[in-house]
Amino acid sequence: MNLAKKIYLSFFVLVFLPVFATCDSTSGKTISCDNPDYCGPHGTCDDSTGYVVCICDEGYAGKECDQCDQGYRDNGAGECVEDISCEEYCAARGRYCESDQGADMSCGDCLPGWFEEDGRCIESCEAAHIPGELVPLDIYILLDRSASMRDNSKWSNTVNAIKTFVNSSETTGIGVGLQFFPVEPPPGTEIPSACNNDADCGLYGPCVPGFNQCGGSMATDTSCDPADYVEPAVPIDQLPGVASAITGAIDGSGADGSATPIQPAMEGIYEYISAYAEENPMHLVYLLLAADGMPTGCTYNSTDEAAGIAGDLANGEPPVPTYVFGVENSENDLDNLNQIASSGGTGSAILVDSSGSVTQTFIETLNEIRSMAQCKYQIPEPEHGTVDPNLINVSVVDPDDPENPETSETIYHTITEEGCNPVTGGWYYDDPDDPTMIILCPATCDYINEQNRDVVILVGCTTIVD
Repeated sequence: MNLAKKIYLSFFVLVFLPVFATCDSTSGKTISCDNPDYCGPHGTCDDSTGYVVCICDEGYAGKECDQCDQGYRDNGAGECVEDISCEEYCAARGRYCESDQGADMSCGDCLPGWFEEDGRCIESCEAAHIPGELVPLDIYILLDRSASMRDNSKWSNTVNAIKTFVNSSETTGIGVGLQFFPVEPPPGTEIPSACNNDADCGLYGPCVPGFNQCGGSMATDTSCDPADYVEPAVPIDQLPGVASAITGAIDGSGADGSATPIQPAMEGIYEYISAYAEENPMHLVYLLLAADGMPTGCTYNSTDEAAGIAGDLANGEPPVPTYVFGVENSENDLDNLNQIASSGGTGSAILVDSSGSVTQTFIETLNEIRSMAQCKYQIPEPEHGTVDPNLINVSVVDPDDPENPETSETIYHTITEEGCNPVTGGWYYDDPDDPTMIILCPATCDYINEQNRDVVILVGCTTIVD
């Protein structure tokens, strides 16, 4: 090999071939993801590409994530925090900046227009006091009315629970809607009969082996067309007004369906409930599927597809989680319902044996959904313009004497959920960058419920940060 070729190959090896580093001779560290300490406490090691790379947490940078990224600084304790000036930091607390010694900021007296109370600076301004209104909650019930629901009083126990819930004085203001499955095909629907395979049956399969007959032709009371499930039996509306329509729809129905078309029903109600959620983005919307078994009948009717639809709803904008309530399930049916609940973002199905307290457990399930809206408040909308989220404060008052300043308590803004104090509580926005609701910290939520306190939203004064 001549000299030119040797030089070229040496250059190629040095420059172009990847180097898979395994040891850092200067630090004695093994440069490999087998060494969990390589990226330090603020990075994640990744060698999936053949190279060892540290993926740094937000605010950190450097080969081993041991430096602060641009816009962040060391707080003196080895942590990178957002780099804001002492003036900005203290102003958010209504105080002057007294000293700024690198990572150590010290705030002094209250700013003009602020006064000190219990060690905090409170702004002296006239804020609009608006009674807190909970974020609206809607529950859409998809109810199995297949014939197996008649067994062991499953149908009567389940519908009695729904009637009890919608007619309770404690559920006033909640939106409830209802759809059944199966529903009957519209008059004039042509259902194929003879077949050699599923394709011959269209939606109304499967083709039953040995009989060469479409399953749908033996269950003519069951629609397999998702379009027939779009329009609800009772559209979502507020209680108590919609209670009579819910009760009437249940009384006019019964558990006599020949099949369990979960997938077609889920496909149909997806159109209705996703459109409803988009039209009501400030509402918390939930789907509650109540069934007693696996999908049966229809060509396209699988657990996987039904779970996929539940996943699409849970991941939508806005999201619609799916709760699943199951009655008297075999082991296979349990897996089926759990799969739908898991994809729907609620973990696992709520299952009860038909010999147990079906009515009470179903009411508890509805109440669990109801609790999702607890301590979540709407951001007041002004008559003109928009509300500045930096000019919002929250206080709790005695409902019998709401104007009394001696019984009014200011709740401090914690910025994020992680900032909630386990004792004194606080409040935060659901999204600090684009807030749509005010959420009370658990300690504050427990306090207002235990002490029977009302929430008041104050608009117009600088938000008091904890």
